[in-house]
Amino acid sequence: MRLLWRHVIISTRSVWLHGDQRGFRSRGHRIHSSGDYKNPPPKGEHAGLWRYHKARSMEPIVIKDVRDRETIVREFVLKLRSLGYVAIAVSMSRTHLHALVESPYELTETKKIIGQCKQACSLRVSIDGRVWGEGGKFEVARDKAHLHNSYNYIREKQDSGTVVWSHREDENWINLDVPVKVMK
Repeated sequence: MRLLWRHVIISTRSVWLHGDQRGFRSRGHRIHSSGDYKNPPPKGEHAGLWRYHKARSMEPIVIKDVRDRETIVREFVLKLRSLGYVAIAVSMSRTHLHALVESPYELTETKKIIGQCKQACSLRVSIDGRVWGEGGKFEVARDKAHLHNSYNYIREKQDSGTVVWSHREDENWINLDVPVKVMK
């Protein structure tokens, strides 16, 4: 089976809706803003669309407890391993998870695998209801430089309070209840 390295980004439920002021793209790019989170679109662009989706959405899920974030990272890595795949870096902030994973070439297979990881994480944290938003971003590492940059981003460029694990950290953390690195 052919494998690729992917930078996977998944968000918790209802934290980045269509029409968001940080920019957005709908499935298939049918609707998208003129900007993105680095270069936000003009204020108010698609505000009506955002209000519509906000009214239809459940309450946003924010993982406030750092122990829940640790649990999510641990369960994500363990589930991925149990399915026969590898992660070399994983981080969990209050609203989204980044992971650098080796996964099948076929995107549909990768999405199924990540879905199983999301489910395993959800079952282990103390949050009522659905934790994760739909879909995610599954960016293929184009070359070694891109892979290296993604790895460093996940390990070093996260917000305060983000839980970070990589294959460089003590492997015992995965198997024991030892705290992982939390960004200061």
